[in-house]
Amino acid sequence: MILLMLSLCPPAAVASSDDSRSIEATTALKLPVDSVTIYPGGLMAVKRGGSLDVTEGVHEFVINLPAKADKSSALLSVSNATLERVVYEAIPIYTLNITSAGSQMFDLSYLMPSAASWQPRYDLHLMNNSILVRASAVVKNQGGEDLKDVRLKLVAGPAPSEPSFKEALQVERSLALASAAPAEEFAEYALESETVSTGELETLYIFELDGRKELVTDKEIGFPLFEIESPLMRIFTWDAYIQANGPSREEIRANNTLPSPWPSGEALLYKDGDYVSTIEMPYTPSGTNATIDLGPSADLKVESRLADYNITENIKTIESGDRNHTIKETIERWTYNLSIISNLGRTASLEVTDTKPLEAKIISVSPQPVEITATSFKWEIELSPRQKTAINYTYEVTTTEGLDS
Repeated sequence: MILLMLSLCPPAAVASSDDSRSIEATTALKLPVDSVTIYPGGLMAVKRGGSLDVTEGVHEFVINLPAKADKSSALLSVSNATLERVVYEAIPIYTLNITSAGSQMFDLSYLMPSAASWQPRYDLHLMNNSILVRASAVVKNQGGEDLKDVRLKLVAGPAPSEPSFKEALQVERSLALASAAPAEEFAEYALESETVSTGELETLYIFELDGRKELVTDKEIGFPLFEIESPLMRIFTWDAYIQANGPSREEIRANNTLPSPWPSGEALLYKDGDYVSTIEMPYTPSGTNATIDLGPSADLKVESRLADYNITENIKTIESGDRNHTIKETIERWTYNLSIISNLGRTASLEVTDTKPLEAKIISVSPQPVEITATSFKWEIELSPRQKTAINYTYEVTTTEGLDS
């Protein structure tokens, strides 16, 4: 509880000890790095640990921190010791009362802004009904010192902004609680934290890589993150309003069956072992689909045309209060034909969208859309091999104009 309060309170709020008590020794503390956690935005959380033989009594420990470390985030924990005070000068100085002489365990943690970065990179291998998703983590250590034999944890989340120090400390505590989890190729933990800017909840995911790693300063180093073969759907899309004469676009929708998300990152797409294109893998939570746009397709020939247009004008007299008013009523009617021809020798799924005026009244539509909003239609069509089909719809818009002088 004392350490938690130190992370939240200013130095002036820390109770001071009796200055008359003698100091047994002053020790400059330099502990080896045990683990690092790298967040989006460049924040790195560092944990150091080790043992030191000390005598009973009051000791001062001068904490040697890297230049990029945030001194106010430093947390020191020592076995068989109680905290007397902390002085925050150029470097933190902890005064501890050691209650039992001998070997004591020292644990130190702190945060370092703009000290590291990581990003996922993907190789995607398309197959008939599935996709092989192979992800690696490219890590860059910019903390000013080489890190050897460290446990490496990588944080991913939907928000690109850097988490706050408070969020980072919450994550570090959650990892400590999860440290008893069995080792795997990678372990995944999740923590819900409050987003400072909006107050909404988001989820931060922590990938813990298997074994210990070496991170040389200012070098990009890649580590395997995960590999999975996932089911996919192939689908064509066509926005008939934006692309009246096509082309349609081909998409694949790959389902993430992992318990962790797929972080967003650059992906190299392969088909039958050959490189196809470089695309962006979207952030994909567990259990959802990643929609990957493969680009324009000539497999479907699509065209939207205005099949008919007519306009009718009527002069009408309407009663309003104690007098009559003359108005001109104009009715415009549009009929559209959306033709679709499949050049494929297999079945295909097509999603078609089109736009209509907000004030339009629908007269007829065939086939029925799966969705109609105030300004749009959406159809889902299953095409047989070499099938020709069409969508037809008619709407009208009525406007009025007063003719009274």
